[in-house]
Amino acid sequence: MKRFLGAVLCWILLLSAAGTAIAQDEDSFFREQVVSKRDVVVLSALFPGLGQMTQGQKVKGVSLFLGEAVSLIMFINANENYNTKQSLYDRDMDTYKSLAKTQGSSDLSARALFNDLKDQNNELDNLHTIRNTALIVAAGVYAYNLFDAIFLSPSTTESRRASADSEKLVVRSAMIDRNPGIMLSKRF
Repeated sequence: MKRFLGAVLCWILLLSAAGTAIAQDEDSFFREQVVSKRDVVVLSALFPGLGQMTQGQKVKGVSLFLGEAVSLIMFINANENYNTKQSLYDRDMDTYKSLAKTQGSSDLSARALFNDLKDQNNELDNLHTIRNTALIVAAGVYAYNLFDAIFLSPSTTESRRASADSEKLVVRSAMIDRNPGIMLSKRF
């Protein structure tokens, strides 16, 4: 049963890789229809870079997409770490307060816990800074994306010419060390 399931999964993977290779043929990146500015703005509002990629500005679109994705992933990671460390800090702070109230407690354990709380507080400050910085970068990428889509994107007649010039940039699926991947190539 495991071999059969493995064979089915391999066939599905091969078919999806072949479909991706066929769909991402060089000719499929040439856009015959005109892209309206409204479509570009709507796609850019959904997620940064989508409107630029649709319009034929693939490098700018991929850059904006990756910039937004990376900054959002960093924000989510830092936020989760911050919340986890904050709950541990609160628990240790309660322990420290209860240790300070008891008179028979040792000063060594209280000092060790105080130093640990100080280190945890510094780590919380660093995570808070990373979290805020990632959020500011994500907002900046999103704002620039919308500004670019509204004010810097070419008109509909220029978008047809821009898509014809994209022949120099080729995106294809490729097998790299027996793993499916995406290959970007630029012709000069």
